[in-house]
Amino acid sequence: MVEHQLPKLSMRVRFPSPAPGIRRWATTRKGFVAALAFCVLSGLAVPSGAAELSGYLILTTDYVFRGVSQSDEHGAVQLGADANFQSGWYFGAWGSTVDIGAGTPRQRDLEVNYYLGYTRDVSRKWTIGGNAVAYAYPGAAGLIDYDYTEYSLTSNFDDRLWIEYSYSPDLYHTSESAQNLSLYTEWQAGDLFKFGVGAGYYDVSNLIGDGYANWQIGVTRSFKYLTLDLRYHDASRWLPIISSPDHAGARIVLSAKFQI
Repeated sequence: MVEHQLPKLSMRVRFPSPAPGIRRWATTRKGFVAALAFCVLSGLAVPSGAAELSGYLILTTDYVFRGVSQSDEHGAVQLGADANFQSGWYFGAWGSTVDIGAGTPRQRDLEVNYYLGYTRDVSRKWTIGGNAVAYAYPGAAGLIDYDYTEYSLTSNFDDRLWIEYSYSPDLYHTSESAQNLSLYTEWQAGDLFKFGVGAGYYDVSNLIGDGYANWQIGVTRSFKYLTLDLRYHDASRWLPIISSPDHAGARIVLSAKFQI
């Protein structure tokens, strides 16, 4: 993902932006069509000019998304690739091993995210944008379709403060909506380290009748082709379907990102 959005690691142990995902190819395709239609109707320019391409590999001790472990508190391997255009458009794909379902008929072992977005500078320090993410779980067991699409509005102040509002109109194909608000701030500490603090609230009350808060504190050290991140995550509570008592507790995660 790109740095137009929240730092990826702030939302999911992904670098360097928070954003998007996908689920099954059929859902992904619908999400992409909806995203493209939204952007065109908004009068945004079609991607043009040479694209800046990047790829990365991430090894993490635990894949955490919005305060909840998605890998059953085990390690995960993640791959991602982005294309960024001078016009402000970007798109990409990201995937991770997961362990959701604890071997039940709802087991999921792989998550893939596809995303499309646009950002625009509105002043010397402020940037705003929007994106659509399709979350997919290829090969998921059971009859429940966990694929869904999420749409986000983002704002960035001087690459120090990020605000993101996300909305899912049909979470897990239940016809129930969900929304999330996240804030993240980051600052340089000397020449070597960056410190970051973030918090969010995931409102799934239409589906479950409640929501929960989550927060994180982390430190990042970057080298030429390697970025190391040590981060503390926690959540205010666990909720059925979204998490479990073991997966929503406090945890410390170490991640290494290798630029490809």
